[in-house]
Amino acid sequence: YYGWSRSPTVAQLAAHGAARISLGASVACAVYGLVERAACEALETGTYTALDSFLSHAEINALLGRR
Repeated sequence: YYGWSRSPTVAQLAAHGAARISLGASVACAVYGLVERAACEALETGTYTALDSFLSHAEINALLGRR
């Protein structure tokens, strides 16, 4: 497995006729990876800097309120 960084871009997929792009379970898998990194860091070093890029509750509410 090489990660999603080597996957075709949305523009490349569209150029080949893709009308819709689904991220499917890959978003959940990315979250699970973050959970694993944060847990390992907390257990191994006692820190939790892996969580530095979190969204505030206000940011989440704003995202969920968009339509």
